[in-house]
Amino acid sequence: MKETKNISLRLTTEEYYAFDTICRERGYSKTGKIREFIRRLIKDELESALISDQKWKNVEEGIQEIERGEYSTFEQLKREVQKSTVADSKSIKYGKNKHPRSSNKGTRKSS
Repeated sequence: MKETKNISLRLTTEEYYAFDTICRERGYSKTGKIREFIRRLIKDELESALISDQKWKNVEEGIQEIERGEYSTFEQLKREVQKSTVADSKSIKYGKNKHPRSSNKGTRKSS
């Protein structure tokens, strides 16, 4: 048999009586309904929770880099972006991939 864990839950008086009323009128076990809700939540949201966990690890790594002094100031970042933008525009303007202007070769001769 699988090991189980217990959860203690606190509700306002109104929430408890509303939940109790629904369960009694529909023949639900309160524990069973809570278990069903938790299982549905796990099924629906576990994948995104795991993704969030990975994103949190990335944030923690970033914080550690900052604490080690491994970061760029905003001014440095702006200069790097500007250099990159200028380099990209020059490679487009002067790069090998630029299509040459069409030449007069192959044009019709007038008779």
